[in-house]
Amino acid sequence: MKTRTLLYLDPADARGGIEIYAERQAAALMEAGAEAVVTHQVPADFSEWDEVFVHKCSDAATLERFPPEKTTLYVHDHDQICPRSYAYTPLRRNCRRASGLWPCMLCAPLCRDWRGALARVAWQSRRKRAMAKMRRLVVLSRFMKTRLVENGIPADRIVVEPPRISAAPAGPGGTGGQSRTDQCACADDSSEPVDMLFVGQLIRGKGVQLLLRAMALMERPRTLDVVGAGNMRHALERLSVRLGLGGRVRFRGFDPDPRDWMRRAACVVVPSFWQEPYGLVAAEATALGRPVVAFAIGGLPEACGSDAVLVPPGDVSALARALDAQDV
Repeated sequence: MKTRTLLYLDPADARGGIEIYAERQAAALMEAGAEAVVTHQVPADFSEWDEVFVHKCSDAATLERFPPEKTTLYVHDHDQICPRSYAYTPLRRNCRRASGLWPCMLCAPLCRDWRGALARVAWQSRRKRAMAKMRRLVVLSRFMKTRLVENGIPADRIVVEPPRISAAPAGPGGTGGQSRTDQCACADDSSEPVDMLFVGQLIRGKGVQLLLRAMALMERPRTLDVVGAGNMRHALERLSVRLGLGGRVRFRGFDPDPRDWMRRAACVVVPSFWQEPYGLVAAEATALGRPVVAFAIGGLPEACGSDAVLVPPGDVSALARALDAQDV
């Protein structure tokens, strides 16, 4: 008899690393003979499901609807422990405080979704109680386990399971970060080599703006291909022009499987300035044998492995020097 498994994610505006991870997990379960369904709707009745994997759910009331005896909660992100979701302040400073009324009540009103953030502050202890009741909590890095423990979750309830990374083509589960309104604009299927490569969503926390500023400081006129989509694309295009980077930066759009870009890249750059819970792009590039240059923040050092070049978080000058020093 097949094991019936439900995988739940909150509805999202963009298809990023969490969605990709859940899709791959569902595919692996089905290959192993299980019946697996990915859903954005909480079912009224869980009796037909043998196990439930919750991949993304920051609302306390929704989290309480899952049967704790059947549920494994994956904490991929900071949503569960940060009312802002990003674990950095409106001043773009990373936060390592335990969440609660203080200081979150000061930070939350400055969010874009400030009403929702205030509600998450008010329900913070309720959300943590719901988390603690789950059969188990799974994180992808030791960094995220530390963050949960700092927020009062017992260490013996948390399991660290780094994702299995395959160098095979990803099929429908790539890592380009596509919004629901973006079309796949990435049609380059050539075998031409790529110099520097960024793959990911074009949002502030991913740090492409820092990478562009680092390029303006570099002594070598290296080129950059940006594979991904997001709400900062136009701002980043304007920034590259203001910095005088000209044709050295090419925005390629979303690609459902960017691994061919990685295979051709001289190096893959992961300039995230937020505390990446893991860093799927860095892990995939490493699995493909490509050099990685990244900020040493969050779970990125674990995802990159020992061969990556890591520079101090947010240090644009250090990033420029590291990229200048790369062999091409």
